[in-house]
Amino acid sequence: MLLSPRLTPSLIGMGLLEAIPAAAVLAAADPDDRNGDGISGRANQVWDEVAGRAALGRFGWKANIPTLTQQVAAAYHNDMGITSPRFPTESVTGQSQVTGPVGPPEIDADRLKATVHYLRTLAVPDRRAIASGQIRRGALLFNQANCVACHMPTQRTGAFPDAPEVGRETIHPYTDLLLHDMGAGLADGRPDFLATGSEWRTAPLWGLGLRAAVQGQLSLLHDGRAHSVTEAILWHGGEAAAAKDTFRTMPRQDRSALAAFLNSL
Repeated sequence: MLLSPRLTPSLIGMGLLEAIPAAAVLAAADPDDRNGDGISGRANQVWDEVAGRAALGRFGWKANIPTLTQQVAAAYHNDMGITSPRFPTESVTGQSQVTGPVGPPEIDADRLKATVHYLRTLAVPDRRAIASGQIRRGALLFNQANCVACHMPTQRTGAFPDAPEVGRETIHPYTDLLLHDMGAGLADGRPDFLATGSEWRTAPLWGLGLRAAVQGQLSLLHDGRAHSVTEAILWHGGEAAAAKDTFRTMPRQDRSALAAFLNSL
């Protein structure tokens, strides 16, 4: 059994991420780095338990979950031990005395659907102090360091009948939803579907500046090891090494400006 620590992911904007057309995500993939920029994002193809077929992974640190319904049902099942129509069998790993279905699901289809709808429509907070000269300078530096090659600023959602509120919107999540090799320093050695032990989904950056207030302390990256934006950047390796080195060699005031920009998201 392979174990890897995980920080609970942010829940804001999940419906918007789900509504980005798969074709748009796949169009940004460059698994063979044909453009020679050192960035080779690729999609994770995972199993959709609801549809019973392979699908694009969107959620989870390694993009191992395709839909919000599956994410919610799996969280009920694996994190809280609550069965649902999607996962009717108790989670009893290591407990052979209890196996198989045990009565009706503990949460019915309507309540599961309501939970999913709530999470789909959780809004993204407004940005703050965006007119600040320092923050505008930081945004320019973020682009110049090519952070945007993975943390894509803008996406467009498609039609989404299950939650029309999130459909046909221009959004700014700062993610491509693709897997990238982040180097040995962040590797956990734990593959997940097509994701290798050193690949991670590009984390959305919206709401980043409010996480310390929400969490009570700032914990970043998949295992919470970084306690500042600067520390998180300096842990970047692999495909992000060049961007990290660009940041590292910036004058102090430019590093502060870039961090201020990220904290305005």
